[in-house]
Amino acid sequence: MKFHITLAMALLAGLAAGCVNKQRMTEPTRSVGEQLLLSTAMNRALSELDMEAIGRLKGFKVYLSTTYLQTLDQEYLIGSLRDLLFSNGVLVVDEVEQAQMIVEARSGANSLDSAAVTLGIAEDQAMPNPITGAAIALPELALFKKQNNISITTVALVAYHADTREHIFSSGALLGSAYDRHYQFLGLFRLRFTDVPELKAIKSKNQFTPRIPSQFTPWIPRVLKPPFNR
Repeated sequence: MKFHITLAMALLAGLAAGCVNKQRMTEPTRSVGEQLLLSTAMNRALSELDMEAIGRLKGFKVYLSTTYLQTLDQEYLIGSLRDLLFSNGVLVVDEVEQAQMIVEARSGANSLDSAAVTLGIAEDQAMPNPITGAAIALPELALFKKQNNISITTVALVAYHADTREHIFSSGALLGSAYDRHYQFLGLFRLRFTDVPELKAIKSKNQFTPRIPSQFTPWIPRVLKPPFNR
């Protein structure tokens, strides 16, 4: 009797572990969603910069110092700062010896926070095999699942004369943020809310709109077609 019970439990565990066929492609260490969240937050932080202050640098040779800018994706942030300066008439130079003015950039925060809540069986759960004792991965069975991702960037600039070190302006802390939220109900219904422009564009393109084949349209009752009368 014990043998039959053990065998039945083993079969149930095997079915539970094998009822999901999940294929995984080779992926980079960071997702496209994470990178877009960070770049959007950086763009929004720089958009808070006072353009009148930047106008004081117009026509001058300016060196962008990034000594105090040690942060995630700093290459994109530096490139965006150079673009902002160039587009406002600032002559950005590559050597500090050539500069009439210096702009120092520093970052207070530039990262991503993620939080997830699952009501049900999470994807990383496992149960022991009743025969061998080895762990058996369980398929995810979520009645409700929520994942919240938010990125925050704070950056600040200070500008001064290269020779006299006379202060020109300080930007103060510039804040930018972005979010991407996912909701899943009963494993079937999925909702996504985000303020990242690229992710919103992808979401709208991936929305499914059912199309009825033309050969079936004559069978549709006329009441469903404009002008909604017979």
